[in-house]
Amino acid sequence: MNKKVAILGKLPSKFKAPFDDKTYDIWTMNKHTDMKKIPRIDLIFDIHSINPNKDAHITRQNYPFREAEELLGGNYFNNTVSYMIAYAILLKYKEIALYGMRFLMDFERRKLEYQNVRELIFFAKGRGIKVTSPEDEIMLKEYNHYGI
Repeated sequence: MNKKVAILGKLPSKFKAPFDDKTYDIWTMNKHTDMKKIPRIDLIFDIHSINPNKDAHITRQNYPFREAEELLGGNYFNNTVSYMIAYAILLKYKEIALYGMRFLMDFERRKLEYQNVRELIFFAKGRGIKVTSPEDEIMLKEYNHYGI
């Protein structure tokens, strides 16, 4: 296992992930219509489907839900990316890079997913894990100093 992981979403910018850099493990999720075009995949997650992708490595049956909830002190997950970040933390990765995801604020569920992913990002950062989102700077956006 490497110490760095690139987590791929479904957007085309996922193809900018470091596929040639063998220091990264590459994880993706669910059923991408272009899955065969992804140059390298080390793990496929499909934890929300009752009938998971037949190629999935991590499914409802073998994801460590109890350990992930213990990690955060409760069930604070509402999307696959958040579970993937928690899994990377549980496996003691030192770096997490997010590619191919953008949580547009176009409908309420997406807003909640965006918020949840940011919570997990900052939970990871608080544990000393480097988190980057090279194709979507809003995921790591810092705020202006309050009151200054």
